[in-house]
Amino acid sequence: MKISNSYLDTLASSHDKILVFDCEFWHVFGSSGFIPIDVTRNEFFMPREVGGFILQKTKDGQWSYKKEFFVTLHPPKGKDVSFVSSEYSSVTSKTADLMDAYQGVLSKPWASSFLNTLPEEQHGLLLEDIKLYLNDPNIKQAHKPPSWLKTFINEYKDSLIVVKGDKDIDALKNACKVYDIPYSPPKNVIDIAEWNITSRRKCGTARLDGTYKCVKPLLASETKELLKILPIGEAHDPLSDAAMTLIVALYIIQREE
Repeated sequence: MKISNSYLDTLASSHDKILVFDCEFWHVFGSSGFIPIDVTRNEFFMPREVGGFILQKTKDGQWSYKKEFFVTLHPPKGKDVSFVSSEYSSVTSKTADLMDAYQGVLSKPWASSFLNTLPEEQHGLLLEDIKLYLNDPNIKQAHKPPSWLKTFINEYKDSLIVVKGDKDIDALKNACKVYDIPYSPPKNVIDIAEWNITSRRKCGTARLDGTYKCVKPLLASETKELLKILPIGEAHDPLSDAAMTLIVALYIIQREE
C-alpha cells in the first residue's frame, strides 16, 4: 500500500525507512547489570509483547506500508517476573477474567508482585497467572523464540524509529544482554514523550490514548487518510499504540510547521 504524506516526509528527513513500535513488558526482579525501571526499584523491563510496522520510502517518493507485526515473547528463563495484568495484555476476555480474579486477591500491586516479594502462600497465584497468560490463544499464536530479536534488531538498526519514551529501547537493550544478542542503535529516534508537557497543557493528559483522541480532530486531511490504514484499536495493544504514536508524531510536525 502506497502513502503520500508531507508530514511523514518531514518526520523522516533524510531517512527512507521508519520503524514504529511499542512494547508491553515483563517486569523482572533484580536490576543489577541491567537498565532499571527507575533508581528506586530493583527491577528492569524486557519485551513481552511487541507490535508495530515499517514504512519504506519507494523510488517514486511515496511510502510503502509493510511488515506489520505483533510478537509475544516468553519470560527469561531463571528470572523472577512479576504478575501479568490483563489491562496490559492482548489476552482473550475469558483469560482476562481469570487473571483479574487472581489480581483481585494479591497482597501487593500486580507490578510489585514477584516470588521475591509475595508471601509464599500467594506464589501459586503468580505462577498460575503467568501460565494462563502464556497459554492464552492470542499469546500462543503470536509467540516467537528469543532469536526473533535478532531479526528485529536488523530492521531497527537500519531505521528511524518512532516511540513514546525510552522504556521500549531500554527493554530491548536488556533483552539483548540477557540473550547475548548484539545491540545496534537505530539511525535516529523520534520520541513523542518530549511533547508531554505541551500535551498536558493542550490535552489535559500526556497519556498516549488521551493525546491521540485530543489531536485526532485537528489532523490535516492527508494524515486523516492514514487512519483508514493504520491498526488503531484499544490502548495497551502494542500494534494500536504504535499506530497512535505515529499519528501524534505527525500532528507534532503539523503543529510546528
